[in-house]
Order: sequence, then C-alpha cells, then structure tokens
Amino acid sequence: MKKSPLSFAAWMSIAASFLAAFAFVSCSDDFAGYFHSGNNMRFALSESNWSNAGKTRSADVSGGQEYNTAVLALCDKSSKDSLYLHVYCSDEIDEKHFASDGNTTRGAQVGTDTFYDSFGVMTSVYTGEWKEDACYPDYMYNEEVTKKSNWTTNYFWPGAKQNVRFFAYAPYNTDGLTLTDKSKAGTPSFTYTVPTKVEEQKDLLATATEAMTGETRDAAPLNFYHPLTAVRFAAGDKMLPGKVTAIRIKNVYGKATHTFGADKWTGYEGKTDYALELDADISGKAEQLITQGDQTFMMIPQLLPEGATIEVDFTDALTNTPRKLTSSIAGSTWPMGKTITYKISTTSIVVEPVFDVNIKDFTYKGGDMENSSVSSYVKVTRVGDPTKIVNSKWTAEFVKENGTGGYDVITRPSWITSFNTSGNGGENETFNATAEPQQYRVIDPHNDALKKVKPISGVYDLSTKGGKTKMNTANCYVINAPGTYKLPCVYGNAIKNGVTNKSAFTSTKSGSRWLSQFVKYDDTAITDPWIDRANAYGNEQKCEIVWQDVEGLLSDLQLTGSKQNGFYLQFKINQNKIHQGNALIAITDNHKNRPTILWSWHIWVTDYKLGEDDKVITNNNNVQYTVMPVNIGWCDGVTWQYGQRDVKVRFTQEGTGTAKVVDLKQLAHTYVIPGNCTYYQWGRKDPILPVDYTTGKPVNKKYYSDKYQGELEKKTWTSPISIGESIQEPYHYYYGGTSDWCNKTYYNLWSANIGGIFESDENVVKTVYDPSPVGYCMPANSAFTGFKFDNTYGEKE
Repeated sequence: MKKSPLSFAAWMSIAASFLAAFAFVSCSDDFAGYFHSGNNMRFALSESNWSNAGKTRSADVSGGQEYNTAVLALCDKSSKDSLYLHVYCSDEIDEKHFASDGNTTRGAQVGTDTFYDSFGVMTSVYTGEWKEDACYPDYMYNEEVTKKSNWTTNYFWPGAKQNVRFFAYAPYNTDGLTLTDKSKAGTPSFTYTVPTKVEEQKDLLATATEAMTGETRDAAPLNFYHPLTAVRFAAGDKMLPGKVTAIRIKNVYGKATHTFGADKWTGYEGKTDYALELDADISGKAEQLITQGDQTFMMIPQLLPEGATIEVDFTDALTNTPRKLTSSIAGSTWPMGKTITYKISTTSIVVEPVFDVNIKDFTYKGGDMENSSVSSYVKVTRVGDPTKIVNSKWTAEFVKENGTGGYDVITRPSWITSFNTSGNGGENETFNATAEPQQYRVIDPHNDALKKVKPISGVYDLSTKGGKTKMNTANCYVINAPGTYKLPCVYGNAIKNGVTNKSAFTSTKSGSRWLSQFVKYDDTAITDPWIDRANAYGNEQKCEIVWQDVEGLLSDLQLTGSKQNGFYLQFKINQNKIHQGNALIAITDNHKNRPTILWSWHIWVTDYKLGEDDKVITNNNNVQYTVMPVNIGWCDGVTWQYGQRDVKVRFTQEGTGTAKVVDLKQLAHTYVIPGNCTYYQWGRKDPILPVDYTTGKPVNKKYYSDKYQGELEKKTWTSPISIGESIQEPYHYYYGGTSDWCNKTYYNLWSANIGGIFESDENVVKTVYDPSPVGYCMPANSAFTGFKFDNTYGEKE
C-alpha cells in the first residue's frame, strides 16, 4: 500500500508543534511575563478536615469522633495524684469545637465560611512531567490573592502545552512564616515559628495542587488543609468545681519546616514554652470547654520531646486551695490536622461506650442476612487495672427522614420478612434479618420492537414477498411482523425465480460420495419441485406443528391450495404472541396410526431483517464472503434487572442514648441471559433445538409440541439411517456410532457439485437440503477460515 503524502497544512502544523516544543522546554523564570493570551487565573476555595495533607482521611474514626489515647496524672509538688488528664484525639480540626467570634485574624479554627481575607500563592509553569530538580515556583511568587478580588489575579493562564501547579498558604504573610526562595527548584516549603502568645497563633492553611493544563478557563480549585495541630482543654467526668487560672505547655518544639502537600514536618528546633492566662470557672459538668476560640493552642505537629510537660493552675471551690499541677507529655504525638483535647478529671477511670453496627446488604435473592453483628458495650479502664466490659442493651426501629433533620418511625417494609428489633449487647452480637427475593424487570428491546410492528394485511406469501417478486423457495422462512402467512409445499429451494431449480436436487458429479439425484421422505428421487398431492399410503395430506420454542408463537396451521395450483401451508403469528423464536411445521400423510412427515419447514421469527448489517469476511485465500450478522434461528438474549430496595434503620444503645442510623439495602443486580440459536447436523435441513442458558447451565430450550413432546430431547443411538428416514423424523438428532448419521457418506448434501470435503472456494450450488433462507446458502468449505485468528482451521495457540 502506498503512503499518502502530507498536505502543506499538515507540514505547517508539524512545524508549529516543533517550534512550540523548542521554545518551552525549560521550567525556568523565562516564563515570567510571557503569557498574555489566556484568561485571568482565578481560584475556587475549599477547606478539608484532612488528617493527612493530600491523603484520604483516617478510616478508624468517622467525622471528628473523639477516641481516648491515654490517661496522664496531674501531680502537685508532693507527687500525689490530684487530677488526671484524659487525652483524646479527634480526626479533624473541627469548627464546632471552637466558639469563634468570626474574627479570622485570631487563633480560632478557620473553615470555608470564615476564610481569611487573602492568601499567598506560588505558581510553577512547566512543560512535560513535573521535575523536582528543574521546575521553579517563579511564575507567581508569594502573590497576594484577596477575597475582595473574588480570588482573581492579574496573571494569565499560559495556554495549551503548558502545565501549571499552585502552592498556597493562608493567611498572607503570616508572622513567623518564611517561604523558600523562588530560585529553589522543586516543591516549595515554609519554615514556621509558633508565636508564644496563644492569642496570636493562627490556624495555618496550605495546599498544593496536582498538574493542571495551561489552557484552563475555569477557576482553579484550591483545597486547603490544616498543617498544624489544635490543642485544647476541657473538663472531664467527675471534675471538681473550681477555677483554672493558667495553662502552660512547656519544652515543645516551636519551629519546624513543612513542604507544601506533605503529610509531615521536618527540621524541628527551638524548644519553647507557651502560656495562657485564664479565669475559667469550672462548674463540674463534663465536657465543659476550658479553652475555646482564640484560646486554642495552634501547635506544630510533633513527637513530643523529652521534658515536654503541661502545667495547670487550679483552685478547687471546696477548699479554695490553689495548686500547680504538672504532667509529662513526652513521647506522645500531636498528629497533623487533628485536635488533641486534654480533659481534666478527678478520676483516672475511663468509661468508654462502644456501639458499632455492622450489617451487610441483602442480595437480590433475599434470604438470611450474613455476617452481620452489633457491638454494644461499655469499656471501663484504669491504668494498672484489667479492662472490664459491661454489655449494654440496644434497640432497632425503621425510620425515614422527616425533612427537618430528624427521623420518624415507620412500620417494617413488607420485603423484610424478619428483623431483630433488640439485643442484650456484647461484642459482635449476631444480628439476624431476612428478606424476600427481589422481583426482576425484563429488558428485552428486540421483542419489544416486534410487538410494536404493525400487522401485515391479507395473506402474505413468504415465497414471493407478498406478491412483489417471482417465487423463490427455501427450507427456512424469516418473519418480522404479526399476520397471516403462507408458504408453498415445495422441496427446499426447488423453485427459483418462478421456475424449477433442477440444480437444487440433481448433481453433475458422479461417484459413491456424491448423491446424483436428491431424494424425498421415502428415499425415492425428487423429480418435481411440488410435493405430491397423494403420498405412499394414498391418503389425503395434512399438516402439523412439529415444535415451537415459544408457546402460541404460531397458530391456525392449515393446508390450503390445490393440486393444480399447488398446496400451501398457511398459519398465523398473533400480535399478542409475537416473540423471537423458532418453529418447525410439516406436511404429512394421514395414516391412521401415526402420520408420516413428508417435508418440514423452519419458521424463524425475529426483528432481524434479511440483508441488513451483513458482514464481509476475507478467508486465507483472500476470497471474500458476505454472511449474516447472526446465526440462523438466532434469538437475542434478555436482561433481568433487579432494582435496589433500601430502608433506614435506627439503632439505639440503652443507657448512653447513642444512636446510629444505617441504610439497610437489598442490592440491585443485573442478570444477562445469553442469546440462542438453532443447531444443525451436517447435511440435514431441519433445525435442532437451541440451548438455553437461563439457569446458567446449558439445557435444551423449552419447546411446545402436541405430538412430539419428549421426542426432541432424545438422541437416537442406532445404526446409520437413510436420508428419507431423517426427513420423516426431523425432530431427532441421529448418531449412528460413527461420525456420520447417514447410512451412506455423501459430500454434496449442501452443495450439489462440490469437489470434495477439503478446503475449497469453489462455487456453491444450493440444494434442497440447505437450511438457509432465501438469498443465502451454506458457504464453501474454506469460508470459515475467515473466522479464525490466523485464517486456518486450527486453534490459535
């Protein structure tokens, strides 16, 4: 094959691409001030309570739930245990933990709605992949972007073929924060020194984006994370009333470096003390915040060094005695992006309710819920004592959302047949429920299309296309619409273009392997295309439906016509019964015991129209063949669609009142039933039942027959039979103990003048035993090499 030359426009396009690639191969500050053709860079801000920068949230705690990590003793000078610090960690820096007054210049936590008035941004523009040793944050460097400007800059997107990354922090020009220089390659970082005054400590925010294309037109999304750790203090259980007048965190790292987008800090230095003077009255109620809002310590995440301590000045209301209480926190961790809460209590006992609901979804088949449990208990711990577990009862009820943020109780859905509404508690207590099988919806576009087809009018002659053409006969007729049809009682394709097609039942070949004169039911030669009015018994001819694989698909079968004008089989395809399917109808004699089948025809009902979407294949001899897109007798598969059902269930733990609302689901399911088609024994004209895969295992497709029910499942194991006998029993699959069902091996049953059984592209002369519809025939032997991977009969290895 010759190659086509490139057009002038194509050469210019290649040249322009080459020049563009040549001009922008650097990540240096040559980009600065160059781009002016794109839209202004602007930003859309969001804030994530991430436990790790750039990572997904921790899976062990959901939505900011606190979990106890340690109990520490607060001791006075005499080293007597006076109070205890219960240390809790929350998986986020959560706005609800702070009583912020909305003044975002102070140390309160910052969210999307209380974002700072401006932030600083650095931008790197580069080509290709990001390289830490070659890309610089110098397109924009520490540029201030303000809320007043709607987060829009005076810089432009660089255009196609350039990539952009943004690195931002807030608030802009934070005291104690120093950025790396723009001449330093790679991801920028900052060094931060925490102000010693708690009121001046900021909730730092930072972000680092992935690569964005330079032809962006929308606002660039900046999802800020919290690189610091929030530290706060609260009253715990059984706290004595009194007053806290000061809290000091001592000997912790106050300076370190953080790389944008990283999940850690490095370069720790400068052990520092942080003090907060207070006048906090303690009522004795649990969970009362001692520090809140701008009294929250915003600290550098770290493994707390040796000598790190917490001091609390506390005066109890009972004795009015001031005490300076100290606890070592060395060796514990302040994780990044989380909140550490120190709860002061008069007891070292931790009472921790545990309530976990683990229920599995039902499958579409229904039945018992598997591997489901409820854990409901209270864990009681104290340093030095063994942990005790106390079971806690629970209840369950069905609910629905009421539109106001709450839930209303509803009755159990009918599809749930049994359900545990209560339990005694414990760890992994088995939970039981059962559901009904879900009903499926059939998705069947092909049969739906057939049912919408307008019925034909009158009696439609299948051999003349309703009188539009000369007569052409076959052993298989295709029907696409409901109506009344007829077909001539002619041997196979013995009539072509309105005249006798003698080549269909005679052969020019001679020899023991060639049938020179094709035979009918009694093994006598076919000499006329029309089936005789009288049979061997001398009785009148009749007709019958041998089998059909859709109940009621074909009805009202009758023999019409006359000896002079020819006999026809006439039948109906009713609109309310039409469906993709197959039927075998026959003309018989009228023997008093069991009529003999004289000939039979295959009726194939389908929405596939002959000649549409035919495929062209090329075999290993480079010969092309046009073939149907489907097999003869093809019926498309259907889909069973099982919809999802769900309901909300509220589980409540007695004693604590803790409630969990879970979605109980019966999952959707799609089951695709493969299509099916009729099968054929080599050289025979009549179809064998399709294979049905509805159950997932191949079985004979269900069929309907008044006289031959049960016969089609049989395989007749006998000595080989004659061609005439096979015509009389088209419903039997024969096996004669050898590879051939026939008592004589013939090569030319499907191609009258075939030269042999070996690979050949010789012209096919269609015979009266060919099972194909009008206009089609069984192809030459070598045609099938066009279906192989390597154009041979052999399997691909």
